[in-house]
Amino acid sequence: MQPKTIAGYEITGTLGEGGMGIVYLARDPTLDRSVALKILRGSIVGPEGRERFLREARACSRINHPNIVTVYAAGEADGNLYMAMELLEGRTLREVIDEGPVEWRQASSWAADILSALERLHEEGIVHRDLKPENMMIGPRGGITLMDFGIAHVSSEARITIDVSGLGTAHYMSPEQATGAATGPRSDIFSMGTILYEMLTGELPFRGEHPMAVMYCIANERHRPMADHPVDVPGKIAAAVETALEKDPGRRHPDAGSFRAELLDSLGPAAGRGLSRRLLVPLAAGLVIVSAGIGLMLRGGGERGDRAAAESHNRLGQERQDAGDMPGAQVEYRNAIIADRRWEIPWNNLAVVAIEARSLDEADSLLRIAIDINPRHAPSLYNMGSVRWDLGDPGSGERFYRRAIESDPSWAQPCNNLGALLLEQGRFAEAKQILEVGIARDAASPSRPEITAFLLKNRGLAAAGLGEPDAPRYWERSPEILPANEEVRRLLADWRRDR
Repeated sequence: MQPKTIAGYEITGTLGEGGMGIVYLARDPTLDRSVALKILRGSIVGPEGRERFLREARACSRINHPNIVTVYAAGEADGNLYMAMELLEGRTLREVIDEGPVEWRQASSWAADILSALERLHEEGIVHRDLKPENMMIGPRGGITLMDFGIAHVSSEARITIDVSGLGTAHYMSPEQATGAATGPRSDIFSMGTILYEMLTGELPFRGEHPMAVMYCIANERHRPMADHPVDVPGKIAAAVETALEKDPGRRHPDAGSFRAELLDSLGPAAGRGLSRRLLVPLAAGLVIVSAGIGLMLRGGGERGDRAAAESHNRLGQERQDAGDMPGAQVEYRNAIIADRRWEIPWNNLAVVAIEARSLDEADSLLRIAIDINPRHAPSLYNMGSVRWDLGDPGSGERFYRRAIESDPSWAQPCNNLGALLLEQGRFAEAKQILEVGIARDAASPSRPEITAFLLKNRGLAAAGLGEPDAPRYWERSPEILPANEEVRRLLADWRRDR
């Protein structure tokens, strides 16, 4: 008999049922919204499984990603574990595949979005372990969302103790899952390879008359090569799928981002290059964070909402931010995201508010979403470079700065920050080279005075580090542009005293 309430949620229907539990359609009476309420039967999960489930639920609730279902709450009620999640509209990927092969561009785009979601999960130490078309929802406007975290597990735990017959759908298991070996992020990559193979060909790579036969095939037999199917699939896409389906985890893509990058490379460059920027608070090391104004065209693909409403809220957010009303700015940026979650600019701007509040982990998460939406959005790449550097990850900071420099050939500011990072590491020749690029860009398209001054200051430091005699000429120009720059005056005085 269907219960009336579970953990305070009013049960209104059943969405699905399986060996491990049941998913109810429920209503949250406090917030007056419908949710998908997953119940995991307590009889099949031991104490360690309970703790793992709740730990993962907490981790998932912190993730804000356009291709991951939102987790509202989780806990234990009447001896069963529950997780309340966003109720999604649309069709499952299973329903789409059952209609026949999916055109390769659409299939690769959906796979790339799910791989973006997996990359984010793996960063949190979560391996999904139950990837299958039934766990992916295609929204009314064509976007795809990964859902159902009922049997995901933390990757630091090598094995799971409950019966493998109750885990996952056999066709989408990795060889290590099928044999009971240790699993990790590359297990999810194998499963995604299976799903993309099925989308492209309309057939499963591994089949059998019963689950154990399927698991044997996955662990021991070679699948039919992509090239043998009579479908129009580019060679690079087929090769990416073949790599994902390697039996040995070490021969698969090293991570979800690498798999995704190969698919995106075949799909072509993102559309939309126009930028409107404004500069915000200079940081101590000459770093400046950037909040992007409206005016950037969204890249192709994905689910687009009400752009006009999003632009209006984003504009109000910038006005409130300029007035020092940070809570009000946050509200407006979030409203912009609700109106059009596939627009990178409010995600970036919300991250800028987090940066100013020194909530760097939050900023990191928000910027990753912005970059996932538009990998060539220079302000998001630049801000991520500064966040990663400030979090003690200069290698990642350097990579993001370089991507920002490449994405906007007219912008001098990321050249300055990358130069400062290289100087900190004693890489004076590299710093000199990139700062020269920045100075040339600044001359062609003048920046704010403080950026010009920072470029000159850092260029002088590069010269000094290389033992070149022309450091003073850069430092002498800097105070003319920014008279209050006492650091440059001190550098110049020290240089003259030591010589």
